[in-house]
Amino acid sequence: LRYRDNDQVLERVQRGMPLYEMELKEQIGQNPNNLVIRGECLSTCAYLKDKGVQVDLVYIDPPFASGADYAKKVYIRRNPKAAAAIAQAESELDIEELKAFEEKMYGDVWDKETQKLVNAKDENGKVIYIDSDEITIDDVWRMSMLQPADKEEPVGYATQKPEALIERIVSASSKENMLVADFFGGSGTTARVANRLNRRFIHTDIGINSIQVTRDKLIEQGAEFEVLEVKDGVSLYRNPVQTMDKLKSLIKGLRNEDALDKFWEGSIVDTQHGMMPVYLPNLMDSSTRLLDKPLMNRIIREALPDLPDDTKRVIVYYIDITDRDEIEQFIKEQNNQTTIEIELRDLKQVLDEVVVEDESEWELTETQDNLFKGWKVELKSFHSDRVLRKIEEVNMKGQQQSIAKGKVFKPIEISDEGLETIEWISVDCSTADKPAPWHSDSEVKIDRLGYVILNGKKTQEFWDATIKCYQMPLRMKIRNICGDETVFVL
Repeated sequence: LRYRDNDQVLERVQRGMPLYEMELKEQIGQNPNNLVIRGECLSTCAYLKDKGVQVDLVYIDPPFASGADYAKKVYIRRNPKAAAAIAQAESELDIEELKAFEEKMYGDVWDKETQKLVNAKDENGKVIYIDSDEITIDDVWRMSMLQPADKEEPVGYATQKPEALIERIVSASSKENMLVADFFGGSGTTARVANRLNRRFIHTDIGINSIQVTRDKLIEQGAEFEVLEVKDGVSLYRNPVQTMDKLKSLIKGLRNEDALDKFWEGSIVDTQHGMMPVYLPNLMDSSTRLLDKPLMNRIIREALPDLPDDTKRVIVYYIDITDRDEIEQFIKEQNNQTTIEIELRDLKQVLDEVVVEDESEWELTETQDNLFKGWKVELKSFHSDRVLRKIEEVNMKGQQQSIAKGKVFKPIEISDEGLETIEWISVDCSTADKPAPWHSDSEVKIDRLGYVILNGKKTQEFWDATIKCYQMPLRMKIRNICGDETVFVL
């Protein structure tokens, strides 16, 4: 593989992979031997190495520098207060067009050097063909991609691979009870196939949508597993691409600065220090998220000397730091070639300030009838500021496009209750401790057509804005249609 900083790989391996704490988010089943991990692949590998975990088979389908942004289709659900009534009316409409929009999940933005594939040609520019009587071995697996009519259900993930392809790989390369890992897990096909073939699995991905899709589909299979999260700062927002897109607008006063090297994200100007270059860690590059001595040495030795002569101060943001006092002492000792001050700032504080949790109103009652005796939570309203802002952006863009094309625009509309922006809801009867690992005693997922998937089982019922369980629920978790999850203490 050839890419930017390829020559620094050995140095980074020698420094070691950054090791972060791992937080248990949820346990499904009594004896889970499988892992679903949200985190960057190197951080996950460092954790597994520290725990002495050995893997028998790794399936790898990493980003290939396509330059593309991948998004999932986000569907507005039916209003549960009127689901049955509007089902017939909606059957004649283009639901895909009227009630859906895209949400960016991640971008394949690795730097690359392109290379050209050139066929052999003669001096006149004609392609040279070589005749041969030898029979060559076919090294191509001819397998169709997912089609709408396939039995395998598309999960709405842009890079989903056919299960038949993964099954062929796993079956040929491993035995039952062996451990299969996918560190760019995507839609979770590898985990699902491994579970179905009686293999253990590790699914890792940096995006929250990947973890949610994989979790939900594994529950439908009846799998037992733990959901973990690497506390490396990447998941402070929904995904690293979204975070990087938002950073410039989150840091007050940050602006583009053409006079600076691309090492610097921009600058902040104030009356006392003038132009202050700003360094931001690249969340897509694990080597920059941890501010340690080698990274600080690079800033001091390579970046500072190239700054304009009148630079008085630079600002260095970090996601994580080995030891702040140690790094500041290192700066005092090593930063003797310039008079530039280095100010360290914690990027997590910037991100934490902008996370706005969703709001909900509900009614908890004990219920008893001929069919069910237990507890019921009825959702009265649900409002997600982020989802509403996303819909406003989509409507504004759609209106502009419609005006340009001379068409009538039909905006996405949300009811006052906002319940159609809920994708999934779960209740926990084990504890009222909000940050504790989740235990789902009952859960309802609403598919894109409004039908209920109850505890992993598909039904033909529309959601009625309730969730039931046999014991008194103490906590409730709601996932909105964009993938944000909020825990409410009942």
